[in-house]
Amino acid sequence: MISNQILQSTIDGLKEITQIDLHVFDIEGKMLASTYGDATEYIGKVSDFAKSSADSQEVKGCRLYKIYDEGQLEYILVAAGNGNEVHTIGKVAAF
Repeated sequence: MISNQILQSTIDGLKEITQIDLHVFDIEGKMLASTYGDATEYIGKVSDFAKSSADSQEVKGCRLYKIYDEGQLEYILVAAGNGNEVHTIGKVAAF
């Protein structure tokens, strides 16, 4: 498992480059890192998404992506916003 400090540094760098807010949660819905202070609105969405069979999903105002480590689901990435650009950034960040 990656440390929260590394997760935070990574999404801070991506935010600086892309201007898109990102949030990283564990699979229980606990926020581990965020580029935007309050991400509590996503907690329920993240928990439901973690239980689903989908690897990515668009939900009102954001896109969610599953992040696996050696085949094991470890994190949920939330990219705030809609559109192709947000989808592409989210896929790159989750990769």
